[in-house]
Amino acid sequence: MRKRFSVLGMTVLCAISVGYDVMNSSAQSASQFKDTYQHWAESSIQNAVQKKYVDGYEDGTFKPDAPISRAEFIKMVAVATGEKVNKIDGDGWFQPYVNLLKSQGIIPAEFPERYNEPLQRYEMSILSVRSVDKTLKGSMVDSTKMGLIHGVSRTDLDVYGTSTRAQAITIIERILAAKNGEKLPVDKYAASAAEIAETGSNVGTMLGLKAREVGTEWSYGTGVTVKLNQLIIADPSDPDDPYMKLIDMDSFDVELEKPENVVVLANFTIKVEEMGVNNGDLHPYQLLTLLDQTDQMLLAEQQLKRWIRFDEPQIQTGFVAFSRLKSSTTSGFSFDILGKKVPMATK
Repeated sequence: MRKRFSVLGMTVLCAISVGYDVMNSSAQSASQFKDTYQHWAESSIQNAVQKKYVDGYEDGTFKPDAPISRAEFIKMVAVATGEKVNKIDGDGWFQPYVNLLKSQGIIPAEFPERYNEPLQRYEMSILSVRSVDKTLKGSMVDSTKMGLIHGVSRTDLDVYGTSTRAQAITIIERILAAKNGEKLPVDKYAASAAEIAETGSNVGTMLGLKAREVGTEWSYGTGVTVKLNQLIIADPSDPDDPYMKLIDMDSFDVELEKPENVVVLANFTIKVEEMGVNNGDLHPYQLLTLLDQTDQMLLAEQQLKRWIRFDEPQIQTGFVAFSRLKSSTTSGFSFDILGKKVPMATK
């Protein structure tokens, strides 16, 4: 798995962690920190300091915007959840906390061991989820559906990005709330993005269904293949739905009630090889149709051509889109692919 780190963040974190546990530096009230006044997380920092799972630095700062290291976050998790360890001084101050969470199954065997480096968001996801439920892997799908991790935008989870010390406090508080049985608010856009990243579809988040054919490739005559890349559900009644921007709403039936419908976007790749050019068995018309629908919507961008031609070798990739009543998706839906009924989403 590709890793990327902030060089500045690594330098700062390594410097402050040499020889001692930085979070055991002289205890200080959050109101006295030099760098937290009017910070967006000022009250959260004060609350966390009062709970004694995080502290400031000997120079009177908290460094709220510094990247959180793996070591710091691991200790925050252990202390915040009431665990006790035998503390040690020196470069390996964090090792008792690491050993504890490993013994509890919260830190999996494959977790990176460069503990003074910045914690990446997918690693925060693992630790957060498994602190609440060790039976789960801790994927971004797990953490977003539980409400532990939110997105940095409506489509971006910044999986390999880092978080700050202040942001880490927010996550710790969500862990504590979840362990206390509270139901956390879920960022539906983050949950959708996480599901698409992992499975190629968000039908689970949006409709409670399971995608069936993402990644499947079908043959159409000699030298022509059709592959389903993504299956995405968009909400025409949500002005912030990130996938509705693909739709040319002039093609949306004005008689349809937006809250009663969803938009199904299926991304296909049609590949025509040399042997498939001008094959007499092929017909140049749209091959991919959502069953029981009459009109395909136009897309503002990334549209698959309506007329699939086979007069030269080429690769065509894009979406086809249809509206569908929510009430008709409760058990799933199918596409006509190459003249064959194919269930695309099912219970």
